[in-house]
Amino acid sequence: MGSTVETRRGEPVGIVTDIRVIGESTLLVAESPAGRDEILIPFVEEICVVVDPRSKKIVIDPPEGLLDLNEI
Repeated sequence: MGSTVETRRGEPVGIVTDIRVIGESTLLVAESPAGRDEILIPFVEEICVVVDPRSKKIVIDPPEGLLDLNEI
């Protein structure tokens, strides 16, 4: 909670505000930088390529369209 999320290119995605477990899947809920949208990010190694709890930073490599599709 509270970790910043950015893409490998350094583009800000948001701040983790919640973690949801649905069945066997874990999703990070990130509030967008504008603070208007929530973005759901699967918490899997293929997408969350760097997780650094000490610096509260998560770097993701999202598949094409993931960030657009997950805005709610």
